Amino acid sequence: MRKVILVLIIFISCDFNLKSENINIARVGEKFFSEEDLIDRLPKNLNLKDSTDLVNELIENWALNQLLIKNAEINLSDSEKNKLKKISENYYNDLLVSAYKNKVAAFNSDTMVNENDIYEYYNKNFKNFLLYEDIIKGRYARLNKNNFNLSEIKRRFKRFNQSDLVFFDSISLQLLNYSLNDSTWVNKDLFFDKIPIINSDEIERIVKKMLYVVKEDSLDVYLVKIEEFKGTNEKAPLDFINSRIKELIKKKKKVDFIKKFDNEILGNAKQENKFEIFN
Repeated sequence: MRKVILVLIIFISCDFNLKSENINIARVGEKFFSEEDLIDRLPKNLNLKDSTDLVNELIENWALNQLLIKNAEINLSDSEKNKLKKISENYYNDLLVSAYKNKVAAFNSDTMVNENDIYEYYNKNFKNFLLYEDIIKGRYARLNKNNFNLSEIKRRFKRFNQSDLVFFDSISLQLLNYSLNDSTWVNKDLFFDKIPIINSDEIERIVKKMLYVVKEDSLDVYLVKIEEFKGTNEKAPLDFINSRIKELIKKKKKVDFIKKFDNEILGNAKQENKFEIFN
């Protein structure tokens, strides 16, 4: 047995395709555990170290499960087993219907969400989308103050057009830390946590006036530019909550579609005399 297991482990770890006859490697009563059963249960990146113990554990778990099933079949009454069968049947049917409805809804145009839907929902419900945090759009970079190209880097960081973006990509290894994605809203505190040289009073002034600042310590230079700022309890910008609104609309459209779909299924069944309620 151990030789069979060892051979299987070697084949699997080498990513070979086992195309030989499916060999049974364990038995409980009339139930058999095959090499295919074992392979299905093994992790893809199997490490030979400790693999024998893992294989034995998988086989013993299978055997224990089979023995418990056999004992349960013997010791549970027919009434108890029928009740469990009914529960499992209902659960399976619920899963089946849910999967079917989700599939139909996913490909139906009534559940699609476009930018106009998002814009209209935002304008009608903006009072429900007040910020619970300060957010900013900005960029920062930290580099050694002795960098030979410091003046050029400062100039390009402040201007920051498309060619400057390409420039920063080319010198990224010179930057000790940076974030240049200034088109995405981020939490203000998380942004400035990476720039400890700036104190809280300075942060408030920088974000509210949307400043470009250069700070230095004994070793490094910090470049910061804030492009936009929104404070707590202000209306959340649409591009900050776009995905959230999209998901809300999608869920509502799906609920509405499934309700309509259910009514159509029932209506068609009645028209075609496939469903009736007896008086």
